[in-house]
Amino acid sequence: MKTLLKSAALSAVVLAAAGVSPAVRADEVSELKAAVQALQKRIEELESRAQSVDETNDRQTDQIAVTKSSVGSWVSNFTFKGDLRYRNETIDQEFIPQRNRDRIRARFGFTAKVNDTIRTEVQLATTEGNDPRSSNVTLSGLNSRKSINLDLAYVEWQPLADWRLTAGKMRGPWVRPGQSVLIDGDINPEGLAVNYGHGEVFANLFYNLLDERAQANDSSLLGGQVGWRPTVGASRLTVGVGYYDFQNVQGRNPFFAGPNGNTVTTVVANCRSGVVGCLVYDYDQVQLFGEWSLPVAGRPLALHADVYQNLEADNGLDTAWSTGVTYGRASDPRSWEVGYMYQLIEKDALFGQFIDSDFGGGNTDARGSVVKLGYAPAKNWVINAWYHFGQTNLDSPASISGVGQVYDRDYNRLQIDLNFKY
Repeated sequence: MKTLLKSAALSAVVLAAAGVSPAVRADEVSELKAAVQALQKRIEELESRAQSVDETNDRQTDQIAVTKSSVGSWVSNFTFKGDLRYRNETIDQEFIPQRNRDRIRARFGFTAKVNDTIRTEVQLATTEGNDPRSSNVTLSGLNSRKSINLDLAYVEWQPLADWRLTAGKMRGPWVRPGQSVLIDGDINPEGLAVNYGHGEVFANLFYNLLDERAQANDSSLLGGQVGWRPTVGASRLTVGVGYYDFQNVQGRNPFFAGPNGNTVTTVVANCRSGVVGCLVYDYDQVQLFGEWSLPVAGRPLALHADVYQNLEADNGLDTAWSTGVTYGRASDPRSWEVGYMYQLIEKDALFGQFIDSDFGGGNTDARGSVVKLGYAPAKNWVINAWYHFGQTNLDSPASISGVGQVYDRDYNRLQIDLNFKY
């Protein structure tokens, strides 16, 4: 009945709009009624289709909600990150031909929240020969594929706000003051660490496995730091002491690629397990460090000092120190920084495998300065320039073919970096 009334009403409207009077012929009225009925049918089809679309959209919305409820709880626990660096560097060491090369470093990984107290981090990085002090890869080899290895893989447990326990291949668990590179920042130690921080007091304890042996004692590092971080007005001070006990390294050669400047011997009687070219000294290093930072003219100013002494070296070449200043910070777009640092590393002051791979060619027995300039032209993009200049072979000469034994070789290194974070 409702449909008939609806048809009659539509017919009347159409007839009135067309100016048709009751006297119009019956055949014309029939044609108009047929047109109205066809129009009504089309309207009903469109209404039905619109209802179907609404139902489909409702189903899709329900499906999205179900999907979010089933995967959102774990997807939100992951944070992905990475960076890419393109570097051009020129190395000019006296009595050796100058070298210029382009290098890349790519890193990508994620952190994952396991629960309220546990998180993990996994990171992959480029590698050239599995170098523990660098993820750089030289652009060479006729466009050959570049290797990518495991760079980080650790679990971190924070049962209390002040305590953090870490196990695996981790970021350095020690404090490195300012721009000091007496320990290379690219080293990711493997083992265990405990970090404590409450108010202005902090403490770090770490156990690093260096070389595992099936038939002999392992080489390892057991160490720790304690320090104080008071805030004085707008400035902040960090002071601390550290101790690094390298175990079962004397008389062995547990290095990745040579002693990196440390004193070695070829006397078989002084070497363990028949190793020739082993370390002469043990390395028990005491550290004193400090950093002071404060704002100056709206930019941060930071000064640092870092001093080590090896208690086991009896040759008088047992001290290393670093001091420097940095002004500004290249982070936000159009921000900049400038810095200067001076370092001295005597031959057996530090365990050679841990020192910076750029300063002094990556060896002890070196001194020199490092100037840094940095500028951020846009978000997540920083341009850095590093210039190293100083001397190597201070107390142990290099044997140069055609020249002879050479001391105090000039060493210069210029690096231009394009850094991109994502």
